[in-house]
Amino acid sequence: MKRLLVILLGVFSLISVVTLDGFSQNKVRALMSFSPSNIEITVDNISKVYTKQVDIIGSIEIEEWELFCDLNIPGIPKERISFALGINPFDTSYTPFTSKIRLTRGGKNKSTFIPRLNIRYKPSWLDDPGVYQGSIVFSYRNVSNGKEELISLASLPITITIKPIFSVTVLSEPRRKTRKPQDTINITPNTLSFLVPYPGEWMSEEILTLEIKTNDKNWAVQCMATELIEYEESKKYKSRVIPPIPPNYLYVKAGDNNFLQLSNSYITILTGNKKGEFTVPLNFKIKTDESVLAGEYKGNIMFLFQGGN
Repeated sequence: MKRLLVILLGVFSLISVVTLDGFSQNKVRALMSFSPSNIEITVDNISKVYTKQVDIIGSIEIEEWELFCDLNIPGIPKERISFALGINPFDTSYTPFTSKIRLTRGGKNKSTFIPRLNIRYKPSWLDDPGVYQGSIVFSYRNVSNGKEELISLASLPITITIKPIFSVTVLSEPRRKTRKPQDTINITPNTLSFLVPYPGEWMSEEILTLEIKTNDKNWAVQCMATELIEYEESKKYKSRVIPPIPPNYLYVKAGDNNFLQLSNSYITILTGNKKGEFTVPLNFKIKTDESVLAGEYKGNIMFLFQGGN
């Protein structure tokens, strides 16, 4: 994607004192400019890779020099922050920021333009939510009278803000591979169905699975149910409306926990105290009695996912 180069901002000059041969001191004038003047990354999707670009102009008043940069941002592993030079680099061009990077070289009275330094951050579910601040530190290497020196030049602020993220996918699979001939209910993906031939306790025909991904250390899953009412199509062929099934006839079991009775208010069915990726099976059952009349019913089971530091 083409980008329009914006006007360079944050131009400043630094005076560095360079000692040659340990005796004399020469003042070296250096100019560095960046666009933009800082890097800010806000992470709200762990599956996304975040990329920012910086254009750089540098000029150092010595005969020959090389420009380097290094990354310093406590709390973020350097191997997940990478860089590449140039406009629209290939993915394979990115290199982890694990050591000092040589950007370019130049000479006296010659400005050097770097279009551009691409910074890429790949988040992880193991990163703690929070604000991480640091800088990209620029330095130059000067060789004079056989002596090599690496001298700090400028720094570019970088901030990475990681938001609390809680991602859940609900999947369903049949409890048995084939259904009985009397299974007349129209089953669609992520449907939870019960076959109740007479009053008693009956497991759902499906098992639900929660695929949880979170960067929160403490999280919870809550669940509620609506009352089960007769299908509209079923009503057309009956002279009277049959009463609904209350939501507290439904029960849920998360993983190895005990069955919990549902209601029309949210209850906590699962909690966690660590971050990462988890898979949890959910089993549902229904308890019926003689008050539940024959028919086809429908309702909703809803989940609420909460996370917090």
